[in-house]
Amino acid sequence: MTRTLLGTTAVLLATAGAAMADYPEKPIRLIVGFSAGGGTDTSARGFGSFTAEAPSMNGMPMVIVNQPGGSGLQAAQTVADADPDGYTLYIINNGTMAATTLSTEGVEFDPREDLTNLGCVTQLVTGLQVPADHPAETAADWVQAVKDSGETVRWSTSGAATMHALVGHLFLDTNEIEHQVVPFRGGSNARNALAAGDVTASFNGNQLVEGFEDQIKVLGVPAAERDPANADIPTFAEQGLEGLNVTGPMCVYGPAGLPDEVVADVSAAVEAVTEIEGFGRFMGRSGLAAMHLNPEDGAENLDRLFEVFTPVVESVAAAQN
Repeated sequence: MTRTLLGTTAVLLATAGAAMADYPEKPIRLIVGFSAGGGTDTSARGFGSFTAEAPSMNGMPMVIVNQPGGSGLQAAQTVADADPDGYTLYIINNGTMAATTLSTEGVEFDPREDLTNLGCVTQLVTGLQVPADHPAETAADWVQAVKDSGETVRWSTSGAATMHALVGHLFLDTNEIEHQVVPFRGGSNARNALAAGDVTASFNGNQLVEGFEDQIKVLGVPAAERDPANADIPTFAEQGLEGLNVTGPMCVYGPAGLPDEVVADVSAAVEAVTEIEGFGRFMGRSGLAAMHLNPEDGAENLDRLFEVFTPVVESVAAAQN
């Protein structure tokens, strides 16, 4: 009888040991496709800082690895080619993912097939940004003023193939405004160009305006609802303009073919982190708001952004040829 109990106990301990050894057993690499300091890197470091607190992560942290290049596509390819074991993940906003994939020639990579969405933790929101001393108080005022002047708007953005760039093209073309894009390498450079008066407007991430409020004001955003991180900025639709809905949920991805256990554990961690008060404060200090989309909604959002951006990219390409 004693031997039977000992045997049973040994089996239970072995089973418990196996469960404790379940994913994750070691730190996870979270790859960022851009340099340190931008919105994606900030989101990654905020998310990674709180991942170990999620019950499904066994106390394991995420290690942030910056791999800039190709507007995030090189890092995306690295993750798509990684072993689908859950130890190499990727974070990017869906808007940039769709924009760069569509705008880059020769790309055989398709994030809708080659990556697995694991949920989204915050979002980047583009704003129509103008000099703080511009007389327009709303985006609608600005559109009317530009049309009355007949001027061609020179505007800056964070790169020729970014979400912010495509939003700028979409907004200006929709409102029939003559314009000339001046793309920069990174949002900070695009912001600085506007602050210096080198351009007359910018379509850029609103989190970058923080600290520059004396030089730059944001007149509107292309969202269905106001951004919680910048709730004083009205949407274009609220101002009687065509209601664009193009924000960029910041999502966590893994390679295609991840085991169901990994998908479940990381997705649970994504949701758990967005509910941690400290994570919300961290993102708030960076001008971003914590939010949550589950994997299904995140994947659906990416599909929709591909549909929205495809005609914009085709129009821009036709204008350049």
